[in-house]
Amino acid sequence: MLRTRLAALAATFAAVACATAPLSFVDGRPFGHATLNRYPVRIVAVDGQSYFREPVAVGPGPHTIVAEAAPGSGPNLRLQKAFVLNIEPCTHYHLAADRESPLLAEWTPVVESKDKVGECNPEQELRKAQPRG
Repeated sequence: MLRTRLAALAATFAAVACATAPLSFVDGRPFGHATLNRYPVRIVAVDGQSYFREPVAVGPGPHTIVAEAAPGSGPNLRLQKAFVLNIEPCTHYHLAADRESPLLAEWTPVVESKDKVGECNPEQELRKAQPRG
């Protein structure tokens, strides 16, 4: 009986996940561009949900991102910042931190690059993101 309930629950979860699966991503890992005073970030949370692995899958639309910048060469401080990012469908965002000086802990979030996710239909992803009612 318990196995049947678990199987039904798993099937329901899989069906819902497929219907709402976002194909946009937010990533704080470096993409490879060399820019002076630019540092990688760690995505801490998206819309209040904590994450420990990157990239983080998100649906299209505005999202509140909390990121933590890697420390510079100055004080070993990791400052977290919250900011709103309007996510486009089928897009992989590479975020980074810009500092005026490597000795400062203060930083500004930047979108280092945006790449299109292959095999993704933006119109279909926007339909999935619409509230059902």
